[in-house]
Amino acid sequence: MSAAVHGTVQSHTVIRVPDKAHAAMAPFTLLLVELSDGKRVLGHFHGTDLPAIGSRVAGSAAKNATIIFRALEETP
Repeated sequence: MSAAVHGTVQSHTVIRVPDKAHAAMAPFTLLLVELSDGKRVLGHFHGTDLPAIGSRVAGSAAKNATIIFRALEETP
């Protein structure tokens, strides 16, 4: 079972030369996200364009797994 989370992007970085365990994933983006409850977590970003700092994202992860975030569409 996976849990849904929402938050705001605080920072991001692109990992181009990862360790051996993550080499097949490179390049990939890590996000630092402040969740709605105030906790900050690291997670992977699923998308091609980097999200802007301050943008809203949503994600989900199984217990003890890395959260995979996606950008939320802004509504006017």
